[in-house]
Amino acid sequence: MMPSSHTSPPVAHPGNNFDAIRVVAASMVLISHHYALTGQTEPSFFNIHSLGGLAVTIFFVVSGYLVNASWQRDPNVWRFALRRFLRIWPALTAVLILTAYGLGAWVTELPVKEYLLQRATADYLQGLWMKIHFVLPGVFEHNPSPRGVNGSLWTIPIEVRCYILLGLAGLLGLLKYRPILLLCIALYMTWFIFRSNADLTGVVSYGSELSAFFLMGVAQFTLQPYWSRRPVFWATAISLGTAAAWAVGWRHTALLIGLPFMVIYAGTRATPIIRRAGRWGDPSYGIYLLAFPIQQTVILYKWPNLGFSGTLALAFATTILLSYASWHMVEKQALIFKPRNAAKPK
Repeated sequence: MMPSSHTSPPVAHPGNNFDAIRVVAASMVLISHHYALTGQTEPSFFNIHSLGGLAVTIFFVVSGYLVNASWQRDPNVWRFALRRFLRIWPALTAVLILTAYGLGAWVTELPVKEYLLQRATADYLQGLWMKIHFVLPGVFEHNPSPRGVNGSLWTIPIEVRCYILLGLAGLLGLLKYRPILLLCIALYMTWFIFRSNADLTGVVSYGSELSAFFLMGVAQFTLQPYWSRRPVFWATAISLGTAAAWAVGWRHTALLIGLPFMVIYAGTRATPIIRRAGRWGDPSYGIYLLAFPIQQTVILYKWPNLGFSGTLALAFATTILLSYASWHMVEKQALIFKPRNAAKPK
């Protein structure tokens, strides 16, 4: 997930496509998970990642771009940290509590009193300090994909770690000078590609790979004055690099080279209709947080009677409805307390 890095309720609709990209990516995660949750293989993106895995990399690219933009607008570590906190924790807190003590108590196979007294029920709330628990006692025990309550949450600690590292880099002054920031990113990419890259190791190290995509988003913002003036040249050069990596069988590396520019370029456009995707609010974080337990609940009661398409449609509609409720009732209300730039109100 991935959480949106758009840190304030929009007063006027933004002139870009990022809202739409986040909603599409969150929906991709939902659809991909529905295959797994009904006992099927998730759709694959060229045998690199599942459809949901591809969506998560998109989230991290967008997050890196927008969070760097937020820091550059207001390079204050305390206000930066509070903005990140307000975007992540209020909705996460609501979802964890409602899942553990609402949904879990409703669907558990245990007597409710016994369920509430189980240590595992209380432990589920440890997700608030990034110690994610994926099961609740007696919950979804006999689903096609048993016991998993919210498999989407594993990316949240990685996202928070990226925020912390970017904030520390800003505190140390590394974000102030473009060459220094780009050198640090280049050093990480060199280490990642030759020491932790799945093309060489044969194993995806999700923490380091998603961090690489986040940093590519950071770099896209840093380099925007250059690529925005000559987008065709940059797109051609990046396409050649992507094709070269693909040709030698380095598919993960090809994705790392090509995807960030494509996503950020598309996001910074202001396409008619698409740019208005957020006119009723930003449901993307809510979709990411809520979809998995909603899908498991729908499958619990309606599988296999409604089949794959029926359960997917019901879960998707329910998730969208509750995600907009989350935005208007929790996320947007929390962002009222977002600190403003002391020097220049935004």
